[in-house]
Amino acid sequence: MAKHSRFTDDIWFTPAPSAAQIPVRTIDDLRNEIFVSNKYESLKQGLYTAEEMKSKDLYENYAPNFKDKNKQFIYKYINEIRHYSPSPDRYLLITRWRPFMPDVLPDSLTRPSTRIRFQSDVFNYQSCGDNQTVEWYLNFANHDLFAYYGGPLLAQDELQVLECIELAALREYFVQTINTVGSSTVSSNRNKTLPTPILISNTERVIQMDTSKVYGNAFAKASERQLIQACKYLDSSQKVNLIAIEAPSHGRGSYTRDQIDYILLTCYVGFKAAQILANKTHALNTSNQRSSSRSENKHFRTIIHTGWWGCGAYGNNRRMMILTQILAAYWTEIDELVFHTQSNDYQEDIDAAQKIVHQLLKEKRVDDVINQIVELNLQWEKSNDT
Repeated sequence: MAKHSRFTDDIWFTPAPSAAQIPVRTIDDLRNEIFVSNKYESLKQGLYTAEEMKSKDLYENYAPNFKDKNKQFIYKYINEIRHYSPSPDRYLLITRWRPFMPDVLPDSLTRPSTRIRFQSDVFNYQSCGDNQTVEWYLNFANHDLFAYYGGPLLAQDELQVLECIELAALREYFVQTINTVGSSTVSSNRNKTLPTPILISNTERVIQMDTSKVYGNAFAKASERQLIQACKYLDSSQKVNLIAIEAPSHGRGSYTRDQIDYILLTCYVGFKAAQILANKTHALNTSNQRSSSRSENKHFRTIIHTGWWGCGAYGNNRRMMILTQILAAYWTEIDELVFHTQSNDYQEDIDAAQKIVHQLLKEKRVDDVINQIVELNLQWEKSNDT
């Protein structure tokens, strides 16, 4: 039997795009709500497009369309047994960003203030409890966002869609509607691939999947009993903000300069966009709290949760993906990067990457940093086919 993979599954047939069936606010209305601080005035052109809609409208008008029988089983459980419905007063914001990065790095990076933490676990989406902080989680995206959510595979991207079920409706909106955001997390310019990160503010996680026995290709083979044991409905849903970025994939030998440039640029734009969106996203995340209307012009801390982005199926080198994400965190000056390592098996890679980063922070030009990373001769690893 052929292995299930996002690289082999078909993208399911969908109707031809038409006008949106729901009210949608667009970039002209949203730009000033996103850029509330003059601090980011020079980066306004980095916002390619934006849309905001009621989650309930989205979910009821663009029903998820799972093809895999096990995902249909869980979807039925969420809707027919638990009677899930998004809150009528919750809004979802989707933004897409152009690539941008400075040539010269800030002088403050010689003593960076960004905190870097490593945790031997996976994403649990628990809030840090600080009402002045906005937390983000990476989505290990495909270039066509959520394109394979309905198929039999359950990797990181598909897991997020299943747990945050309205993301499946968002995918249907992308493909059924003539909309301004679109689902492409990459673009191209003169035959060069460029990142266009998509950030999703204020979705909600409604189930928690224990993936110890149903991850990856094992999901499609799981029995209904295993699915019931693995799926926990959350009585209190969790607000989740996502950074959807695609890593390069299936390289061979040493990393090229273009590949390293793409990784750094992708992380930089995704992380910086999260920082820019802090005020607007905080207002959405706290819309049912009394303080929510006072989010403007305040400083909110930005925490980004990441992990083995681009490793596994895509075959990237772990040291490469650690050091580039740490560099992007320092360069964007976010408040904290939390790297979820799943286990304690990678301390050697972590130590080596951190040592490299310490040396690279002395450089003032991005080009010089990239040149030094090229000289490390880090090698691509093999895909694990999930």
